Amino acid sequence: MTHFKNRDEATAAIEAAGGKVTSSVSKKTNYLVNNDRNSTSSKNVKAQSLNIPIISEDELIAML
Repeated sequence: MTHFKNRDEATAAIEAAGGKVTSSVSKKTNYLVNNDRNSTSSKNVKAQSLNIPIISEDELIAML
């Protein structure tokens, strides 16, 4: 996190804008927020396999 103090603050901002935050990636996921799009984490891999956009924290802030 570079713009938010922690994940709780990011979650609060997303929810205040009407979004929903989950801890896992599924076909119902709209976006995965990760500043490292090239990460080989299981969440990134699953998002890529489901064609879910991986956005940066900057892109999230622009959307909010």
